Amino acid sequence: MKLGKLCVVVVLVAAILLVPVTIYSLHPRPSETSESTTLKASNLAPHERITIQDAADFTNPGAPSGCECVRGGSGSSSDPFVISDWKLSVSDDDAISIARTTMYFIIFNVSVNVTGVYNSVVLRSVANGTIRDSFFSGGGISLYNSNAISILNNTITGSKFGMLLEASNGNTISGNRLDRIQLVGIFVRSSDNLVEKNHVTDGSYGGINIDGMTGFGSDNRIVNNVVEGNPQYGVGLWVARNNTVKGNVISNNGGAGIMLVAACTKNIVEQNNVMNNKGDGILVDEQSTDNKITGNTATGNGNGTTTFDLHDESSDNLWLSNTFDTRRPDTIG
Repeated sequence: MKLGKLCVVVVLVAAILLVPVTIYSLHPRPSETSESTTLKASNLAPHERITIQDAADFTNPGAPSGCECVRGGSGSSSDPFVISDWKLSVSDDDAISIARTTMYFIIFNVSVNVTGVYNSVVLRSVANGTIRDSFFSGGGISLYNSNAISILNNTITGSKFGMLLEASNGNTISGNRLDRIQLVGIFVRSSDNLVEKNHVTDGSYGGINIDGMTGFGSDNRIVNNVVEGNPQYGVGLWVARNNTVKGNVISNNGGAGIMLVAACTKNIVEQNNVMNNKGDGILVDEQSTDNKITGNTATGNGNGTTTFDLHDESSDNLWLSNTFDTRRPDTIG
């Protein structure tokens, strides 16, 4: 590995290793999302921060206890609790916090502005929730040990992380717009999640990240997303296995478009359009083996001397039927 690239990868990996400390210390093209949210903003009523610690806290406005935030529903799969049409502005804690419940709920058409180092929504040990068609500024959405959650058609802007999944499996992240995220737009340290049709742009670090350093990070599907204009990488996989990266448009990022580093294996990278990234278009580092990279179009990436459209630093990956201008070694294609 060239010294320059080695430095970049070391910095990236070191930053990811620091993520747990950062997280816990901080305690396609869905442009229609922001428009629809704005159109509904006049209907929103102010609300203080919402806290639900168990099923009994799902209460209606005016109740003497609980969240006093539920507009309807009974918490069943056919009649979920509905938390909707609220406007929250919070500076001293997470705006919406839900923990230890498997009751069905929907967070819908809410607007949240967070100042400080907090989340707009945080779920801990939760299942069967949906967060959709809402606007979040200053704080993202974080899931810890939470499963069967759907995050759909939201706008997140100006937060530290856009979406963070820790030990949270079997979730769907679809149709969201994330911009001006300080670190990573969508950070997944979990397995068996679907990340599709999101637009991640103008971040300070990277677009979408799958991280298997804690033993998770397998069997995720990253499909049909638009990832552009992020100063570092577009889509990055670390110590990740059996993931699929397919049908994404990844362009104009400051580093690699797609990169598999730190012993990634058995991943599939196929049918992506990777264009005009300053680093490699698709990079597989020397520690990553037994990956399949097929049917991608990678053009205009790198400088053609140290970075390329296709770049394999290992010798045990399958490259087949890709369209490219430059490559290293010349045996891949």
